[in-house]
Amino acid sequence: MEITGIPVIRTLKHIEKLMNFKKRLSDFGSWIFTGLTFLGSIIIYVGIGGRGRYNSTGETNFYFIAVGIILILPFLIYLLKTKILIDRAENEESKRISDLIKSGDKVIVNLDILEIQSNSYKQEIEVGNGYNTWNEYIDVNHNVILIDVPYKNDSIKYKLNIDMDTTKLKIHFAIKQETELYVDPENPNNNYLDLRFLEN
Repeated sequence: MEITGIPVIRTLKHIEKLMNFKKRLSDFGSWIFTGLTFLGSIIIYVGIGGRGRYNSTGETNFYFIAVGIILILPFLIYLLKTKILIDRAENEESKRISDLIKSGDKVIVNLDILEIQSNSYKQEIEVGNGYNTWNEYIDVNHNVILIDVPYKNDSIKYKLNIDMDTTKLKIHFAIKQETELYVDPENPNNNYLDLRFLEN
């Protein structure tokens, strides 16, 4: 057993080294990405005539502006790509919910029987800018909602994280009393618990 375990340990260490190397490469790439964007912004500023706070504005240098735009172009592409991916994910989620509401099985959920696991605490944060900064404490509320909903000959276990004052959350549930869980009959793991009333 010990002889068999030695190659496994070496393999795991090798994988760990590779993962650490990939992480270092990723961090290095992020620093280069940030540095090029910062450098490109400065070159554009200089190109449009900026010479500092107390110096007079110089002439526009279109060559500098072009170089600066080239340097910040990867950042602009990254922003655009990120926005497209976020919009696509939001649209797909909206369509999924809409399809479930239209054609899914509707199961009534009694909000009185929900299990709420709460963890509320105060977190210290730094606010302000530059030398004018100070620390403030904010209330942080983590509520985990656990539901075990009977469905056909089985049950659906639903878990949801809600950041809201626990007392306020319980009041919302007490007023609403019940809501709907929409379930895809062909794939019960595809479901949607309607908690839109919490947005009011």
